[in-house]
Amino acid sequence: MPVNLLAICRTAAGFTLKRVKTTQPVQNVLEGVFLAQESAFFDGITDEVDFDGSWKPEDSELLRSPVAAEMSIIWEKSLQNVIALDELDAQNFLAEGVKAICVVAGDGAGRRLLVQNFSARQVLGRTTLAFIFDGETFNQVTEPAFTLGAHLSAVMSEQFLKFRSYNNVKMIFDLANVYREATDAQIDDFATHASLFVADVEVFKGFADQTLRKLVHAVTKKAVLDSFTPEQIVTAAATATLDVLFENGRIVIPQNRADAKKLMHFLDEGFYRGPLSGVPYITNSKKRA
Repeated sequence: MPVNLLAICRTAAGFTLKRVKTTQPVQNVLEGVFLAQESAFFDGITDEVDFDGSWKPEDSELLRSPVAAEMSIIWEKSLQNVIALDELDAQNFLAEGVKAICVVAGDGAGRRLLVQNFSARQVLGRTTLAFIFDGETFNQVTEPAFTLGAHLSAVMSEQFLKFRSYNNVKMIFDLANVYREATDAQIDDFATHASLFVADVEVFKGFADQTLRKLVHAVTKKAVLDSFTPEQIVTAAATATLDVLFENGRIVIPQNRADAKKLMHFLDEGFYRGPLSGVPYITNSKKRA
């Protein structure tokens, strides 16, 4: 079945969806291209993980984020009759703010948008010379032209945006607020643990950057505070010559980013001192020796 090529554009007013006018033969080709890329996108996936900014998926995992307000605009426009959409101005391609191209696949509950991110490097003949074989010779491309991507960046449904690489999808959508909200909820739960004392949870959230939020996620996922008592943690920290404030049987979370990170790195087993120099180090490697 022929499909219509659509462009996700970011303008000063926000996101919009435009129709990329193509010939019937091109429409016939597009469905096969995008469905093949979708098949590759889901190939080997056995699990979907809710994205919160701190999880790098395994090869068998897919990240999943709720569809945020700006994404909903794209979804709602994709439901319209394609003829009702504004047409992409091919003569001013670079000024259109194209962030991604996509097609609609399926219908009903199986309806989805198959999305490729898009960069100015895919536009041919504007900033670099591009040639097309015509007859028996190569001619320079002088009319607006662009290339498709080799793979999908995301698949959007009414409820979720699914993706493998955050680095790819963030070129299209800003997910920072999505995962920040998710980890705010995690921090609330983390701060209520019986082994901890957090003087001001809102202050902690305020200085908690992405690294600190990742550490909260990691320590929570590993159930470190359920596996070891506060006394065991304090004793181990003393062995690593890390000062941990201990009051009324609870570990006190420092109210500044630097000290909080040291403690959280320690709980994630990423803090150690060089055995010769005694210099403190932070390591991201968890590979067993």
